[in-house]
Amino acid sequence: MPARRYAELITLMDTDSAPSAATPAPAPPSAERPPVTRREIMGWCFYDVADSAFTTIIITTLYSLFFYNVVVGEEGRAAQLWGRANAISAVLMALGAPILGAIADFAGCRKRFLAAAAVTLIVFTFLLGFTGPGTIAMAVAFYILANLGFAAGGVFIDSFLPGLSNEKNAGRISGLKWAMGYASALVVLFLCAGLATNIKRNPSPEELAAAQRIPWIVAGWYAVMVIPTFLFLKERGVAKPLPPGDTYLTVGFRQLAHTFRNLRRYRDLVILFAAFIAYNEGISTVIQFAGPFAQQTIGFTSGDVVRLFILMQIVALTGALGFGFLADRIGQKRAIFLSLAVWVACTVVAFFSRSKEVFYIAAALAGIGIGSCQSVTRSLVALFSPPENAAEFYGFLGIAGKALAFVGPLTFGEISAAAGSQRPAILAISAFFILGAIILSFVDETRGKAAARTPV
Repeated sequence: MPARRYAELITLMDTDSAPSAATPAPAPPSAERPPVTRREIMGWCFYDVADSAFTTIIITTLYSLFFYNVVVGEEGRAAQLWGRANAISAVLMALGAPILGAIADFAGCRKRFLAAAAVTLIVFTFLLGFTGPGTIAMAVAFYILANLGFAAGGVFIDSFLPGLSNEKNAGRISGLKWAMGYASALVVLFLCAGLATNIKRNPSPEELAAAQRIPWIVAGWYAVMVIPTFLFLKERGVAKPLPPGDTYLTVGFRQLAHTFRNLRRYRDLVILFAAFIAYNEGISTVIQFAGPFAQQTIGFTSGDVVRLFILMQIVALTGALGFGFLADRIGQKRAIFLSLAVWVACTVVAFFSRSKEVFYIAAALAGIGIGSCQSVTRSLVALFSPPENAAEFYGFLGIAGKALAFVGPLTFGEISAAAGSQRPAILAISAFFILGAIILSFVDETRGKAAARTPV
């Protein structure tokens, strides 16, 4: 994607009239809803610069390998515990995200919730650096809490998108944010690459101390890179006065119940959530088990895994940019279909891989899929969501992403155990992408955008 096009995008957004896709006309500037500027868009994008290091280093690659090889040291049990830890954090997030989103929308304080999520991620990621051989309970607890901070942050940062974008540029803005995140993860991979060789069974004290620095690097990177977000991103929510005798919690539950009763107005958003439940399950499962699959089935070393994910980050960066532009041209729905086809191809190639060279092809396809599918989905949710209810609706997206998050990891683990190989397990994951595509076919983009003009 030519850099000039993205320069034009940012220049275009540096205006006093960047209407949301969910409003029929630009709202007049006010103290509560200031005009969108390119500096604010970059502040929003910088959140991915901060948190992409967590999903790449902690969830997908190096800490997952550290958990398998050092903390647990037994492949079968490690896969089981890792799957359970991810499932527990997913269920907790699914239960809490919508109500927190409803409260944030009502109180007009999305940035405060975002700050709380950021602090949670930083603190518990840092504490992961104190885990080691046999500290299973501590590692699982810290990982679950750090993962909750990561997931909650994703909900609240995404809820700003409807107020920052319009129908013509939502895909590109979302793609830019994700591309910056992948570039950031690439940098942190390079920073941690020299420490990856210390992740091994029965490490020496020196090797263990070196490997334990990896979570500290991630926590420190996040703490620094999230600063532009809180400096430049404006609080676009408008606080509403509490009714007499109510608290934010009671109002939040009441608003959530009211939204459930009115979801029929947003049928295409609901269908999109259902499709996302299916195909995101495949994506998250591949992300969680890619490192262990490469190491245990293909024969990659820890250093090889780092190089593999460097390749994936580079491809994902270009995929996010390219598909963001493509989505604005051909429509988000068609772009998601193309991305899901890439994911199916990825699982098939991984199943047949017998060499590192062939598996690199599967990794490149996964990079394209990761960089495109989730980015375009979030831009489509922005187009289907009333800005007044953005945090609440992205909370529902959080439910969609986490509601059945235990199914993929359990499916992968159980099939791997029954077959004595991870190959049939990775092929089985393609079913999630196919199911997601079938459900997505029922989404009507025009109808969904029209419904977003009316807040709950």
